Amino acid sequence: MKLLLLFLNAFLLILPVCAKEALSINYWDSIEKTVQETGFNGTIVVGRGDQVLLHKSAGYADPAKTIPLTAKHLFSPGSVGKEFTTVSIMQLAAKNKLKYQDSIAKYVDALPVWANNITIEHILTHTSGLPDVKWKKGISTADAIQQIRQGTPAFEPGAGYKYTNLNVVVRALIVESITGKSYADYVDSSIFKVAGMTHAFHQTENEQASNTVVSGDFPTNMAGLTIYVTPLDLFKFENALWNGALLSTDQLKEALPGDSLSGQTNRAYFDFGKFFVDDNDALLSWEHDGSNPSHHTIKHHDFISGNVFILMSSDGNKSTLYKLLNELKASISEEVNLQI
Repeated sequence: MKLLLLFLNAFLLILPVCAKEALSINYWDSIEKTVQETGFNGTIVVGRGDQVLLHKSAGYADPAKTIPLTAKHLFSPGSVGKEFTTVSIMQLAAKNKLKYQDSIAKYVDALPVWANNITIEHILTHTSGLPDVKWKKGISTADAIQQIRQGTPAFEPGAGYKYTNLNVVVRALIVESITGKSYADYVDSSIFKVAGMTHAFHQTENEQASNTVVSGDFPTNMAGLTIYVTPLDLFKFENALWNGALLSTDQLKEALPGDSLSGQTNRAYFDFGKFFVDDNDALLSWEHDGSNPSHHTIKHHDFISGNVFILMSSDGNKSTLYKLLNELKASISEEVNLQI
């Protein structure tokens, strides 16, 4: 009930602001100095509902700086892309195709005996005890599975917290087992197309990265992880999450509280990053960032103003994204104050 009130309070606060038309504020002007001073190389989208308030790129798509960066260039979203496997599992749960308490061994073959006690809930919350990935260029899904088979658990399932990409790969494998589709096909049909993400794609071992991918990512071919999107794609995904196109609001609110092992009191229980509430437990915002390794992403949704901020870059400097985000949020705050 407490979390239900949290969401109801948030949306009651959102409605009056969203009902008013946005003022003519040039958001790019508010950050242009920082863009120039920091050498920001990326694309930014700011929007509210279906309305895009800012969509602009700066810099280049290639190391030689010969190809100007455009809105159609793709980035690796890093950890933000983990949300796609989270949503996929939650969609299947809503259709009663799985239960969160099911053992992952029910769906993924040839796992070590120690993995039998790992549940789907554990891999959604990074409490499975699966080890870290041993990275190498071109690492594949088969490599990840082999690492699990040859690895040892970091702790008993549910007894600790370790943020590892192996959890994400296992989620994708479970989706494949239940649907009979490759994860690339599932995410394309059940998330990308539903949300209107026209440029997003999941790379497979048989498919080379698009020539519109910005340089600077780490080459992989892993189910659930090797995903490329534009910032506008992520903006559409965020809207689809909250307008009920992908999941129900009830499912989303159930995925936020409950984490007690990561040491971060505002970390979402399932893999959605972190969330912020006020003293009355009203939801103020949620935020997720990711890296791979020079590509950086921030997805921030301000539930009070209704604004969504998507910042993606390839210059290797995540701190620049946070500086730009804070400046954009300050501009939005000024706009909201003028509207009230």
